[in-house]
Amino acid sequence: MYLLIPRIINCITLENVFDAADFNKLSEQKENFVATLSHDLKTPALSQITSLQMLLSESFGALNTEQKNIVRATLNSCKYMKEMIFTILATYKFKSGTATLNYEVFDAIALINECIEETKSLAVQKGIEINVFTETPDGCNICADKIHIKRVIMNLLANAINYAHKNSIVKINAVNDRGYFRFYVENSGEYIENEIIKQLFKKYSSFASKYKKASVGLGLYLSRKIIEAHCGAIKAESLIDDTKHLIENSTNNTPKHINGKNIFSFYIPSILTDEIKNKKKGRKIAF
Repeated sequence: MYLLIPRIINCITLENVFDAADFNKLSEQKENFVATLSHDLKTPALSQITSLQMLLSESFGALNTEQKNIVRATLNSCKYMKEMIFTILATYKFKSGTATLNYEVFDAIALINECIEETKSLAVQKGIEINVFTETPDGCNICADKIHIKRVIMNLLANAINYAHKNSIVKINAVNDRGYFRFYVENSGEYIENEIIKQLFKKYSSFASKYKKASVGLGLYLSRKIIEAHCGAIKAESLIDDTKHLIENSTNNTPKHINGKNIFSFYIPSILTDEIKNKKKGRKIAF
């Protein structure tokens, strides 16, 4: 399954270098490929996750500690693959203008807590504590596409945990006031240079290899597209943490890394404005 990822990305990024007939044929092939991908990869991935969860809950009999660890590791791997597949499919839909936003009223704080619960194992592995602060003068019921907003929150939260120092604190702040919902997630990690900040939300801009992480560079790009589709904005900022010392690398040939406070945030209207209503009538959000 991993071997298909470069092929998928290449399929999505092909430019119009052919004549009109060839391009139309290529577009049709891309549509068929994505449809096949959706059926042949997404459904089995979900089935594998369900089966592994049943094994882990000992629905078919007791497991010893070593067996549980193996099943848990396999389950986490399958969940990662599922998210990668869903991200690629969603990115393609937003890029092609076929993405649909389904607005509903939901409790944003409950959604945040749901995301925290789903990333708990990742946080525990790194000894990270997650603190949530809320300012909700207007309550926290907002009107948006719950599934897509959850995808954004999950992406920002998972990144905050992944790139945070071990045994540190990740802070979440949620504000719903005067018709706008604002979300902030802050971690203590390596300072991010301005040159990198400017590239983070662009397609396939991944600096994960610098931090020895795995990424295809679509998560933040998709998050930006989702937030912009909601008539909002998303940003990242990094501040040098003067309260901590420089992190020494293990070799003398590489530069020192600077500690930083990294904040990723977004805001969206929490009610249906006229602009959003007009977009909603068409159902499809094109870019």
